Amino acid sequence: WLTSLFVIVVRSACELLTSSGFRELSEQEPWKLAPNDCVFVTKNHSSLFAIAVGGAYKPGNGFGIIGAHTDSPCLRLKPFSDRTKEGFVQLAVQTYGGGLWYTWFDRDLTLAGRCLVRTPTGLEQRLVHINRPVACVPSL
Repeated sequence: WLTSLFVIVVRSACELLTSSGFRELSEQEPWKLAPNDCVFVTKNHSSLFAIAVGGAYKPGNGFGIIGAHTDSPCLRLKPFSDRTKEGFVQLAVQTYGGGLWYTWFDRDLTLAGRCLVRTPTGLEQRLVHINRPVACVPSL
């Protein structure tokens, strides 16, 4: 669910920046920045970079960066991860972040995040949240 939350937060921040006069840039196109420009770029719908160019900026004078990083430990489902053994469906996962993993053992887990779906027009990102227990990591 937290992965979905980050996507929602980035979307909301983009709306706030746009309503405050920022314009969105594409990562794939060259940027032409000038003094007093206010722009932003997103990556994977879950990262956001906002840039405000000072009015006295001149190329070659250097610049300052302020950054923040936010995420949460989780178990990430590996692609093509399901298999059946001894009558149980098993899902391959990988850890992300510095979790206290023993706290995840023997408890019901839901499934949430971002997935890619093939549509007639190409790949499309969608948010998923199955809000009921679908898995358990047993302490063996």
